[in-house]
Amino acid sequence: MAIRKPVLCVIFLLSLLLVFSEMGKVVEGRLCESQSQKFKGPCFSGSNCGNVCRTEGFPGGRCRHFPRRCFCVKHC
Repeated sequence: MAIRKPVLCVIFLLSLLLVFSEMGKVVEGRLCESQSQKFKGPCFSGSNCGNVCRTEGFPGGRCRHFPRRCFCVKHC
């Protein structure tokens, strides 16, 4: 009985760790992109692109493709 108790405790702690690690995961969906209508010029800074996209109603933006253009992104 003395050996079973530590083994059961370890199994219990490992199962708790598994449950809490699954709870912390965020389900990521697809991202939809739309080229910014207000951003002018080549896109060199993702933060500038994101700021312009927020004025267009998107949560953020990023520089993509060649030549660099600002694309606004949102979860679909």
